[in-house]
Amino acid sequence: MSDDFERQSLPWMKTVFDWEAVAAAAGAFLAALLLGWIWAPLFWIGFAAMVIALAAGRWARRTPPDLAYGVVAPCDGVVVSVGYGDAPAALRLKGESLVRVRIASSPVSTNKLYAPMAGGVEIVSLQQGEPGQPISPKPDQEGLTRAFVTFESQGEQAGIVLTTGGLGPRIELAVDHGDVVRLGRSFGTRRLGGWCDVYLPADIRTHVWAGQTLTGGETVIAHFRSSVTEDYEDAEAVFSGAAAPARQAQREGVPAAAAAGAASGLAEEADEEADAVLGEFYEDDYPEPDEVSAPEDPAAIFARLREAARKHGEGD
Repeated sequence: MSDDFERQSLPWMKTVFDWEAVAAAAGAFLAALLLGWIWAPLFWIGFAAMVIALAAGRWARRTPPDLAYGVVAPCDGVVVSVGYGDAPAALRLKGESLVRVRIASSPVSTNKLYAPMAGGVEIVSLQQGEPGQPISPKPDQEGLTRAFVTFESQGEQAGIVLTTGGLGPRIELAVDHGDVVRLGRSFGTRRLGGWCDVYLPADIRTHVWAGQTLTGGETVIAHFRSSVTEDYEDAEAVFSGAAAPARQAQREGVPAAAAAGAASGLAEEADEEADAVLGEFYEDDYPEPDEVSAPEDPAAIFARLREAARKHGEGD
C-alpha cells in the first residue's frame, strides 16, 4: 500500500463528490444561467443551489487506524462536550450514565459516516424529519431527522445518534441489523452536517476534549477498559514470567488454584535468577572507589531478566 501511495502524483487530494451531487450542481448551474438571462440578480439563487448541492455530496477518502480495542470519530466535526448522560432507549445500550461525546458538524463537512468500532450492528433505526425544519440549530429540536445505530463486539458497545434537518433525504444508512463492519469503514451518509452523539461505556478512557476538531474514521476518541487491563497483564507477564502460564491454564480449563500455584512457583524461580544476576551489586565487601568499574546498563539487566523469564515460561 505504501508503494501505491508513493506513486500518487497528488497524495493530498482526497476530496470526492457523489455523482448525484455533481448532476444536481450541473442542473443548478444551468438554471442559474437561465435565471440570470431573465434577470441578473436571479443568477445568484441558482448559484447558491449549486454550492449547496456540491456541499451535500462532498466526501473524502480516509485511512482508519490499526486499532483493536478503540473507538474512532464517526464523522467530521468539533467536540461540543464530553460528559455523562442517559442514552436514548432506542439504542438499547447496557448500563446507566454512559459517557456521551457530542459532535457538531458544519453544513460543509464531508458527508460520510464511519463505524466507530469494529463489530456487529445491533440496532438500526431511522426517523424522518419534517420538511419545515431544514436546519438543526439544536440537537434536541423537534421535527429533525434522526438515526440510531448501535455497534457491539465482545461485550463492548458503542451507540450513536445522528441528527440533521428534516428537509430532503439527509441521512442514508448502508447497514442493517446483523451486519459486521470494520473500524472506520463507511456505513452511511449524512448530508449538510448536523449533530452526532456517541454513547460509550462509563468506564471507558476518552482522549478528546471540548473544542477539538475530529476527522471521521481516523481520530481515536476512546479506548475500552478491557484493552488497558490486558496491556497491563501482558506487561506484568513479560517482567515476571508468571502470568503467561496462568492465562494458558485458564484457557485449558485448569482450576484457578493450580494455575496460581504454577504461576507462584515460576515467579519464585524468576526471583532467584534475578538475585543471581544482581548479586554482584550487593557484595558484603565493597571495593575501593578506584577499583570500581562502570556498572552495567540497567536496561541490559532487565532485558536478561525478561529473557530468563521467557525461557522459564517456554520450558514449562
